[in-house]
Amino acid sequence: MKTKPFYGLLAGIFSLLFISCATLPSDEKKDSKKQSYSYKTVEFSEKLDYLETNIKYPEFDAYPDLNKRIANTILSNLKSFKSYSKNEWDSIVALNNRGTSKLPVFEYIVSFETSSNSDIISILLNTYIFNGGAHGNTNLCTFNYEVATGKFVDIQKASGMTYNEISSVCRNTLYKKLIENDKTGMPPSEQDALREMINTGAFPQAGNFEIFTVEDDKLYVYFEPYSVAPYSYGIQKIRVK
Repeated sequence: MKTKPFYGLLAGIFSLLFISCATLPSDEKKDSKKQSYSYKTVEFSEKLDYLETNIKYPEFDAYPDLNKRIANTILSNLKSFKSYSKNEWDSIVALNNRGTSKLPVFEYIVSFETSSNSDIISILLNTYIFNGGAHGNTNLCTFNYEVATGKFVDIQKASGMTYNEISSVCRNTLYKKLIENDKTGMPPSEQDALREMINTGAFPQAGNFEIFTVEDDKLYVYFEPYSVAPYSYGIQKIRVK
């Protein structure tokens, strides 16, 4: 199987392996002719003294622009983190003054999920980064590709809702889920602090609702740890419609 020129750069750095093929079914309600979005899962990994990398992402058979956006994003983010982690690790080694470090190596792990409706393919990238400390961090990124136009759409286009409407649904759902249904006896001061985090993280502006996916007639918004609640609450996934 030939590798596209764009991926030659990746192949020169990592060992690429197409480990599986899949077909992502689309919603048939708008079109009686069944569509499908087939893709391969690309995986590459690398082990260095200071960093272990394991990345998986989809490569679609019929959408090179979508593939390029996904691969460009992954490669750019990895390049930045790799440079940062090398400098950070060297500083740790120098500080310890013993030539090597016994600390756990840094980690960079990317996994993905795919979903769709009759118009849009959604890809959710989940990147786990560990660079020391008590725990790692999770970063989310989504791509929502409109098949007919070949363009990437925002949440207003995908949902037909305004940011105020989306914000209202998210905030009310989070109030109920995290505060009203809490069984731990959260004191009023903590409730107020959590409510403030929700109001800030789900404020009706574009930047707060960039992470979303579609699945048939449903649309989900995702909030990373720390965006609407403390780290211990994890990722928040809210069904908007």
